Amino acid sequence: MAKNLITYILVFASVGVLSYLLHNNFIEEKNISLPFSLKKVYLFFVFFSLVICSLFKIGSVINKIKEQLGFIYLGTIIFKITVFAVIFYKSVFEVDLSNAQRIALIIPMAIFLFIEVFFVAKILNKTSF
Repeated sequence: MAKNLITYILVFASVGVLSYLLHNNFIEEKNISLPFSLKKVYLFFVFFSLVICSLFKIGSVINKIKEQLGFIYLGTIIFKITVFAVIFYKSVFEVDLSNAQRIALIIPMAIFLFIEVFFVAKILNKTSF
């Protein structure tokens, strides 16, 4: 299990840093002004996705939780959206965002959702009998 947790940390950290640098470079080249901190958005998704995958890996060895992991994951998606809305409310929801700014916000969410789903699916496939 420790090997998997280290893998999650390495994957999320490396993808987070690489995608942030590429994304930030593109934003600067196109002179797009963002009303939110792109770094904070990436840090939020790196941290939250890492925590979710780690907790699911730990939960996969607990018999009482193992069978409910799929349903729990659906709840974590709603929870993640809610926490994101609370943290970034002023910079995202009180400002009229352009299409480029909206896309800049969706890109990190999509990247980490894809990786998170990949790892959670692997965990769920290993736990199903």
